[in-house]
Amino acid sequence: DKYVNILGADVGRQALTQGLVDELLIFIAPVLLGDGTRLFAYPGGAKIPLERMTQSEAPLATGVWYRVVR
Repeated sequence: DKYVNILGADVGRQALTQGLVDELLIFIAPVLLGDGTRLFAYPGGAKIPLERMTQSEAPLATGVWYRVVR
């Protein structure tokens, strides 16, 4: 019943795979970091269907809001 922010790819992925996430807001920026934790890299994991709700664009980033389909 509350709005909670989860920051970090690993913690976000764990919460998503446990069914604790209702919506995702992902910002895509044109930056190549070269290393780090991928949010959706989960070999052998279950597919989690997402429905795009909104998309916004700014000069340096794109924000996409998804709903987890249950």
